[in-house]
Amino acid sequence: MKKLRNLLVIGGISAVLAACTSHPLMNVYDRPVPDRLDGQPQSAQTVANAIQAGCIDKGWVCREVKPGEIDASIAVRKHRATAVINYSAERYSIAYKDSYLLDYNSGRNTIHRNYNRWVNNLDHAIAKNLVR
Repeated sequence: MKKLRNLLVIGGISAVLAACTSHPLMNVYDRPVPDRLDGQPQSAQTVANAIQAGCIDKGWVCREVKPGEIDASIAVRKHRATAVINYSAERYSIAYKDSYLLDYNSGRNTIHRNYNRWVNNLDHAIAKNLVR
């Protein structure tokens, strides 16, 4: 009886710990693009350049699929994630596309917390490169 109780306790703790790594999926929608330091508005090309520089800064590999759309992917150890970055001279968005070994659950719209951290870091790197 004591062994059964211990197994149930260990199983419950394991379930709680496993759930701690999953968080609601974070996407960045319609982030406004600031004007340049000289007060002039950005062009779509300067926004694309800032996105590419932000990707490089944070270890993402990116490629322009078409004007206004960049696919970005990151691989950390055995984990991989891909996001689509849509942009214009006024706004940009980062949206989940695919992942491997990051516990993505489409029904609950959850993913491993590291994905959200990577996207947040990428978003900040893009914003930093936009104001240069």
